[in-house]
Amino acid sequence: MAKSKNVLILVLGSPGAGKTTLIKSMAESDSESRFKVINIGTLMAEEVESENIPRDKLRYLPTSRIKELRKRAFGKIAAMKGTVIVDTHATVEKGNKFIFGLPINDLQYMGTVQGIIYVDASPEELIKRRSSDTVRKRENDDEEVLNLQRQLNLSVVTMYGSMYDIPVYILHNKENGLKQASLDFKSFVEDIIKNSEYG
Repeated sequence: MAKSKNVLILVLGSPGAGKTTLIKSMAESDSESRFKVINIGTLMAEEVESENIPRDKLRYLPTSRIKELRKRAFGKIAAMKGTVIVDTHATVEKGNKFIFGLPINDLQYMGTVQGIIYVDASPEELIKRRSSDTVRKRENDDEEVLNLQRQLNLSVVTMYGSMYDIPVYILHNKENGLKQASLDFKSFVEDIIKNSEYG
């Protein structure tokens, strides 16, 4: 990976697992503004804003275009200083086809990742949260597809952790358990920073 003085923390999970909610909860309680929070999908959407392409339609762009937009987003993250929490997906599902959100060879363009937090939720929880989400247009997946995606995600996370020798934290964001999940999430972030080579 490229050397940088950033502390990059990847927060991964299936759509609906609650990654963004947990990140926002921690950022709002951080009175010192010690963290930058970046969503790769948002950065990519900004690149095509003039084309009026909705964020949830990015996955349907040609693969070469997705790669180009992702690399630009990674470059923006690499230029950031301090602790950067990167909210994104290990895999993105498009009609039973899965594409990888963070190809292993492209991570170097983002900087030095110091730790990964994988936010998990059961298929039942994912379905319930997606159906009540009025902001984002999610795929209408069944339990079988969601379980497959979770298995792929965990495989990807395991590969990242092993290849780059960085810690992986698993957080099960249970229904009605946001308070505890938020405390665990904050604890994981603090531990990554404390034990990073730049901490």
